Amino acid sequence: MTDFDFAVTTLGSGLMVVAVLTLVVRLASLPLLLRSQRAAQQRTSGASDGSASSEGFSTAAAGELALGLCGAVCLVLLLRGNMVSGFDALSQAIAWGDTGALSHMLGRSSAMAQFSLLVVGIPILLLCLLCWFLTQRNLLNSVVPGGTWITAPVRRRLTALFVLRAVIGLLVPVGVVVAALLFQLIALVTSWRMRTAAAPATPPPAQHPAYGPPTPYAQTAPAVQPVHTPPVPAFPPAQPATYVPAQAQPATGAAPQIAYQELHPGEPRTIAGYQLLGRIGSGGMGTVYLARREGAATQVALKTIHPELLDNAELLRRFEREAEVLAMVSGAYTARVLDAGVAAGRPYLAMELLDGRPLDVYLREQGPIRSPEALRALALALALALSGVHRLGLVHRDLKPANIMLTSAGPRLLDFGIAAIVDGTRLTRTGGGPGTLTYMAPEQFGDEPAGPAADVWAWACCVVCAAHGASPFQATSTGAVIRRIVDTGPEAAALAAVQALDPALAAAVGRALTADPVARPADGAALVELLGSHQSPPKDANAIRDQITQGWRTLAL
Repeated sequence: MTDFDFAVTTLGSGLMVVAVLTLVVRLASLPLLLRSQRAAQQRTSGASDGSASSEGFSTAAAGELALGLCGAVCLVLLLRGNMVSGFDALSQAIAWGDTGALSHMLGRSSAMAQFSLLVVGIPILLLCLLCWFLTQRNLLNSVVPGGTWITAPVRRRLTALFVLRAVIGLLVPVGVVVAALLFQLIALVTSWRMRTAAAPATPPPAQHPAYGPPTPYAQTAPAVQPVHTPPVPAFPPAQPATYVPAQAQPATGAAPQIAYQELHPGEPRTIAGYQLLGRIGSGGMGTVYLARREGAATQVALKTIHPELLDNAELLRRFEREAEVLAMVSGAYTARVLDAGVAAGRPYLAMELLDGRPLDVYLREQGPIRSPEALRALALALALALSGVHRLGLVHRDLKPANIMLTSAGPRLLDFGIAAIVDGTRLTRTGGGPGTLTYMAPEQFGDEPAGPAADVWAWACCVVCAAHGASPFQATSTGAVIRRIVDTGPEAAALAAVQALDPALAAAVGRALTADPVARPADGAALVELLGSHQSPPKDANAIRDQITQGWRTLAL
């Protein structure tokens, strides 16, 4: 047997002893690892259902840390004792160390011995770091929606820990790195099993844009059992003191049932005194839960920010702005905020939950609206909602079918998350004009802030979309859409769809799609007046609401 063969044999003996000892310790401490990973999930999801969660996290994490440190120290002492052949080589650090023993064992020069140590040690260290990263990803993905776990704060934290672990790995003996790799492989397997177990057993209900990223809802009437049906909820303005249950079904008086998912094991069970019953929807910024105030029967939709985003000042500012704007807006055809605040450093909004579907979902499933009465009811309701928004000096700036909820009691205007005060004194623009391209007015492509006339333009686009199935400015490319908006004008066939149902409404839509904002109806109130100008005598607010109610009954939801 050559010196090299003997070196490989003795090194293999040492590795075998290290592997056996490591696996015995890891398997004996497996319950501690599972508790630590479950507690890490609770911490990630921001669990707020009692002190047990935070205590469990600190105890389990401290136990895992203590086990790792004590195990590493004991292993270093064991390796230095040179009790087994091959321990003298495994006791050397990857980056530098006394390679004399290894050089003698291999029969090579000291430089070659160091090079051999690097060639063997670096891949082991990189594999250990990869397993650690995949473990962290599994734990985060089991409680945070896919694609949103790697936020900027999480990325910074993982990068710092990755670098720290890499530096430590270069400084500790190779035997310790091998033991860490085995520890991490088992942690990876358990985290994968935990992630799989946390996934919902049934496919999630279809989510509409209104529920994806941050937008709130709430419901009215007790319903504790999960409902896996296609309906959807909506968002609101605030009067928490005297909350009146949301719209009931006109025929039966029963409250709407809302589709939702079961909570993941690591998600909170209570927030700010609200019991969480299930998850309605989730997006990159936050999650919307079906909830109920403790001691009350009324259900609400509770919206909150992902825990890892709480140090993002811009997102917190957006969330606070949305709460402020929603609390200001009220009316028969807008949703309502019922409560807002901060619990344990985590902002939340409690909002009414509406039955029905967003307009874009309705159009995909049932096609354009063919009832002239229903189309006029939709146009009038949106105009009344905009009149309330504009009366407060606000501009919605993102009116589109995804933000229009078709409920049993009529249309509802949603999502004021990017609304802005017209005079700019309270809310400032953060660059770029918000909105959805095919519903944006020509002036939104310039430097001037959008005013109420831009919402009037978007109103007309939504009415046309309801009758035609698509925006009158729909095109195959971004450039073509912009050219149609600022130059060639709306599609004739789209306008003809409104003309065929209601010529008077088509005339109002034509006025609202005038390229010059000054020539359009000035705001929502002017729209309401324009829509009623052909009627004699002109109808008051109550008569208009009656007309909306009667016309809405002709729409098959």
